[in-house]
Amino acid sequence: MKKITYEEHIKELLKKKAVREEYEKLLPEYELVKSIIKQRLRQKMTQGDIALKAGIPQSTVSRIERLTHGLPKLATLKKIADALEAKLVIKLEPKNAFGRYIIETKDKKPLAVKEAKKYYRKLSSTVKRKK
Repeated sequence: MKKITYEEHIKELLKKKAVREEYEKLLPEYELVKSIIKQRLRQKMTQGDIALKAGIPQSTVSRIERLTHGLPKLATLKKIADALEAKLVIKLEPKNAFGRYIIETKDKKPLAVKEAKKYYRKLSSTVKRKK
């Protein structure tokens, strides 16, 4: 049996149309969570720190980061963005583009948005397997 890397496994899965469509549907949610976590870690904050500054329970921050209860309300995202001293940017894009939710720092530097496009392209490219 050949051993394959995680990236190769994902590439194989994404060849299936149904899997690829579901992946693309969930991408905005994962990018949102990824950007929240990245910003939190960049500022060396815990979930508890964010919760305290945002006036929400730590368990809410945890649920958002794990996406266990779907997407949070916009008001909650605004509180988290404020606690992270970040700007919340939500926009719609044509379906043929990558729709995404973006959290930017106050200095206008996007945190994780363009990475999804690069990652998806990397997964889509031809990967040679070791025999």
